[in-house]
Amino acid sequence: MNDSQGLWGKETQHFHLLTPDHVMGAVESLGRRLTGRNMALNSLENRVYDVELAKPEDMGAGFSHQNVIVKFYRPGRWSKEQIQEEHTFLSTLTEFEVPVVAPLEINGQTVLLNEETNLFYALFPKVMGRLKDEFNKEESEQSGRLIGRIHNIGSMGTFSHRLALSPVTFVKRSAEALTDTKIVDHPSFGYYISLLPQLEALITPLLAPLPVQRLHGDFHRGNIVWTSAGPMAVDFDDCLTGPIEQDLWLLKAGADEDSLKEREWFLSAYKEMTRKESLRMDLTEVFRAMRMVHFNAWIAKRWDDHSFQRIFPQFTSAGYWDKELIDLRVQISQISDRSGTQFGY
Repeated sequence: MNDSQGLWGKETQHFHLLTPDHVMGAVESLGRRLTGRNMALNSLENRVYDVELAKPEDMGAGFSHQNVIVKFYRPGRWSKEQIQEEHTFLSTLTEFEVPVVAPLEINGQTVLLNEETNLFYALFPKVMGRLKDEFNKEESEQSGRLIGRIHNIGSMGTFSHRLALSPVTFVKRSAEALTDTKIVDHPSFGYYISLLPQLEALITPLLAPLPVQRLHGDFHRGNIVWTSAGPMAVDFDDCLTGPIEQDLWLLKAGADEDSLKEREWFLSAYKEMTRKESLRMDLTEVFRAMRMVHFNAWIAKRWDDHSFQRIFPQFTSAGYWDKELIDLRVQISQISDRSGTQFGY
């Protein structure tokens, strides 16, 4: 994959033109009659709405027959080709009866363009289920089998346009984004930026030998909806090419005794489903470090969006970057100790 493609968006662009009338008009233009009821859902990256249909549609078991979820994609982040690859992956998973939420096909298309706002959007069936903060043994095993099935199908094809997880895309490009934004002026921020090349150099040889494939990309508890039929994976907006461990560490990210026990249940079921015995879970701190850095770059690139300033008001404070600097140093130290590499900072 060309690293210049899909680097989590260029400049932030607002959705100021998007109003409830635009949302309803976009759905009605597809031949759907609405009741007029719609509700904005919690999503920082995109704009997502729960829209009620006047005439119920048959969307299959486990879905609401009265509502659709309308997702408007943030401009400048993904190209049409990248969105289409996400949708194609979801459709393939559905064909193999993997419980995921695939977009609805309208006139042979899933990636739609709203001409009034020039925004790409898609319709999804509404899932009837709930989220869970804690998993018991059975639920941990169900989650392991679910991501195992996703990986089994993911290994059968490749992405041509989606982002590839690598030290370049998640660390180097993040460092460039943080430097270019110029919204922070604190010594700790400068020290933080100066450590990122060290982190990139440290983790590059550790990740290089790992095989890669299509992944969910962000498989945490908030992206598993529990339905009457069991767990269903949602939100493939961050699907990418990368090592399978990226989808395995985040769900069970803790290091306490209970978390490790849950991880054992989860991984045991995963291995049973995939027949994969060799997993590099010792690289969890590598993936954690990349996620930490990428998260900061994500906020920085969206800072002109006032919703980000409202949600992350501490982002430009000295205290925030003091803590981020300490956390990054801890991560580098842990990775260095385990890899036998020493870095000074």
